[in-house]
Amino acid sequence: MDEELLVKQPPQSLEAEQAVLGSILIDSRCVADIVGIVSPEDFYLKQNRQIFETIYTMFNFSQTIDPVTVLNKMKELGVYQDNSRDYILQLMEITPTAANAARYAGIVREKAMLRGLAQAATDISETVHSEVGTAAEMLESAEKKIYALRKGERNDSLEHI
Repeated sequence: MDEELLVKQPPQSLEAEQAVLGSILIDSRCVADIVGIVSPEDFYLKQNRQIFETIYTMFNFSQTIDPVTVLNKMKELGVYQDNSRDYILQLMEITPTAANAARYAGIVREKAMLRGLAQAATDISETVHSEVGTAAEMLESAEKKIYALRKGERNDSLEHI
């Protein structure tokens, strides 16, 4: 059996990530709702994360968000790649509708939380197996890791002043 097939993929939904970005590019009015649900770190694919970081930066500075301005800002930030223009167009083409942007963002956030939980579980397991410290200290450390994930949930939404 191929060894690559045995490696488990981290939780992710590239389709939802693409739909979030495509929704923003189709209708930038949904950005305010989306930034209250996801952050750039929630995107699994690096290219998607970079595009969202660009849009997030533009939103924070109240700049116009559309395919042309996003591509221009990506060049300014040094994240523009040879395929960026084609990828932006593809995102707009494959996104069914911007009306479901918040739902797509919820899927992206949920997958990011699952990746965080998996990482926390790995860290907790390594701590337990290292047997450094008391059981109470290890339990407190584990609780802090889980609490940090829970605390990372955001229900606030950024709005323009």
